Amino acid sequence: MNEIKKNFEEFKKGIKTMFKEFFKKDTNKKQRANMWTFSRLVCAFIIPILTTIGALLNSLPVLIAAFTTAGLGAMTDFFDGRSARKHNSTSEFGALLDVVTDKVFSLLLGISLSILNPLFLLNIAGETAITLTNTIYKIKHKDLKLEASKIGKIKQWPLSLTFILGIISILFPTLRTATNITIIMTFLAELATMTDYMIKNEKQAKSIEKINTITEINNELEEKEQKEKELTDTEKRKEELIKLRDLLAYHLNEQTQDKEKIRKRTLNN
Repeated sequence: MNEIKKNFEEFKKGIKTMFKEFFKKDTNKKQRANMWTFSRLVCAFIIPILTTIGALLNSLPVLIAAFTTAGLGAMTDFFDGRSARKHNSTSEFGALLDVVTDKVFSLLLGISLSILNPLFLLNIAGETAITLTNTIYKIKHKDLKLEASKIGKIKQWPLSLTFILGIISILFPTLRTATNITIIMTFLAELATMTDYMIKNEKQAKSIEKINTITEINNELEEKEQKEKELTDTEKRKEELIKLRDLLAYHLNEQTQDKEKIRKRTLNN
């Protein structure tokens, strides 16, 4: 729980920095990609509202607005990557924002559409499984850095198409079958993405554990060497003290013998 709270605070801090730097001339380019991503996050909250209102009121203009917003939101996924490469502005926060935005965009749109077509719950389950997979690995391995999945990027397009078809099928019920097919295909892509993340995370986790194990072994060896050195130094000091004691004893013995000789001479005289 503390780790989640910490990540949330870092995320908020990153958002504040993004806006601050975006409105500065010298750092504007650095944050353009992140602003494209953030605009998709804004769309994510607008789409379900428009879809729900349009379905309840059976309003064609509102549903068209929802469809348009979903399309624009999907397009930003292309522009943020292009902008990041163009301005060489990739960052750890940008990667995190992209992952969070994709998940929020997919989940909120899926939830609104599942009210009209329960099969969309498959896609919600798939996106939730991907999120939980990454979250569990991140909690278990604090040093783990989530890497973007190429399969996940590819998956995002059929997912967006599925959601768009879901909105259109509200207006044109004949597309319902095509929508259901894309839902199932997208769910399979989500399972592939989850598997890819599991492989990447497991590989990185093992690498981190290996590094930590090597570090622990090195620390133990250094500690052992230090103790042996201290023990050796102690033994050396003991040997020096014994030699010093023997030397003192030798000199004392010589002094005693000299005194005895002097005493005998004195008595003889």
